Amino acid sequence: MRKALVFALFFFLISFRISFAQIQYYGVEISIDGKRSYSKITITFPEPREEFTFAIKGRVENLVTKTIGEGIKCQEKVSGITLISCKLNLTKDKRTIEIYFETEDFVKILDDKFIFSADLSVGENVSSAFVSLKLPEGMALISEDVTGRILPENSSILSDGRHIIVTWKIDEISKAQPLVFQVIYEPISKQTFTVPLFYLISFGIAIFAISFFIFYFFYFKKPKELVLSVLDDFEKKVLNCIIEAGGEVKQKKVVNETNLSKAKVSRIVKNLEKRGLIEVKRLGRTNLLKLVKKKLEL
Repeated sequence: MRKALVFALFFFLISFRISFAQIQYYGVEISIDGKRSYSKITITFPEPREEFTFAIKGRVENLVTKTIGEGIKCQEKVSGITLISCKLNLTKDKRTIEIYFETEDFVKILDDKFIFSADLSVGENVSSAFVSLKLPEGMALISEDVTGRILPENSSILSDGRHIIVTWKIDEISKAQPLVFQVIYEPISKQTFTVPLFYLISFGIAIFAISFFIFYFFYFKKPKELVLSVLDDFEKKVLNCIIEAGGEVKQKKVVNETNLSKAKVSRIVKNLEKRGLIEVKRLGRTNLLKLVKKKLEL
């Protein structure tokens, strides 16, 4: 009886999480150059849908949209707020869209300081969001420890040696929760240092080495969870079968172990190969499936 109750509770929580999320993954990458911001928004839906609309507070320029699927067509209506409306043609296997745009309305200048402020709310429930902001070269966070220097406060600060990068990861976002991000920064030449030069150089080298290590592994290398999040259940099933076999398995064995049809496995294998997750080599009357480990760490 207790096991049945635990199972029922687990099933309810999983079902609630799925029904809660109208957007499965919401990723935003913003790079600033002067006053102009270059943005890339990646959205993965839990289920295919026909349209998607959201607003950007600011005037959007050079809007470009992409998708791994049959097609996407977006239009923008620009005033003080830009309304972006997209007609989608997604499938169960291809539920991710990408939106690129530029704007000069995210950055304001106050005296000798720069204030980045962007409302990135989408007005829908979001399961997981990741936002990164790359400051211009020669800029750093303001030296004063003031309230509102970085909002939201649960951020991480990295560096690639030339740019400061601020990141946020937020889970379980309700449609009523605003997604407003703010960073105040200034030219490095405006900051004064009283630390002796020797200690400053040593400290800088240590910070650069640590930051480069973190940045390389967490920014350039997508974690296994992020890769799997954009796959459907059948693709995950086939990929896990390859992983459990040590990264290399015959396609015929995958058919037997997954209980999927040969045609279904063939379609999934083609999709995984297109995404660069596996390599396919002909081996007699079957295929040899090999995991691309640089894309998916075992």
